[in-house]
Amino acid sequence: MASGKIENGKETLVDTVYEQIRRDIVGHVLLPGQKLKTKELSARYGVSETPVKLALNRLCTEHIIDNYPRQGMKVHEFSPDEAGEIFDIRRMMDLYYTKEVIDTVASNRIFQEEMRKNVEEHLAIVEEISENASLEQYLENYMYDYKFHELYLKCTGNRKILDVYKSINPFVYSNYVFHRQSREKDVAGVMEHRQMLDAICEKDEQALKIAINIHYNNTKKTIMRVLKVEKMF
Repeated sequence: MASGKIENGKETLVDTVYEQIRRDIVGHVLLPGQKLKTKELSARYGVSETPVKLALNRLCTEHIIDNYPRQGMKVHEFSPDEAGEIFDIRRMMDLYYTKEVIDTVASNRIFQEEMRKNVEEHLAIVEEISENASLEQYLENYMYDYKFHELYLKCTGNRKILDVYKSINPFVYSNYVFHRQSREKDVAGVMEHRQMLDAICEKDEQALKIAINIHYNNTKKTIMRVLKVEKMF
């Protein structure tokens, strides 16, 4: 049964249900295109229908769930083209602000330390993780990925860009590749983060742009392959 902290009752309960639904999507319990019924989810998570509805609405704003008039809600089905467009937008944002990010990190040691801490802790996790990792380990892995890119965009000093990042479903990758990507690919992804950070710390804008392009090329290739294969079954 879902439970929340007493001091923030309903809001914390909504957060809990939101995470449980998202975990079920990542873990392939709730499948792309599957219709979601509030009453069934309420029974599944042991809560009333109100927090379920609020959690579903939040997932709709993140484009993880779609709401169709007179049809209800369904788990969003990403096409390879849509996923590719999302990563193209993210690549453009990162490339546009390379100078600002380098300048911010050069003048603010806290950002540099936070990004370095993120990369090293993330690397330690993916090096230890097995290809049969639990859902908890997987979500921890990809939360580090999310936080790295969030930190990068915070360094731009542009709040609107950060809002855009959060609104274009930064979890599209993690929602689809659970148990569908090798450990070597996970390690390679974190090493690409390290290459980006090294270029930032060395104030090498050209090297940073190259590292960004490599990272997004590889990420885009992986998610599009996964989605194309999924369409065949």
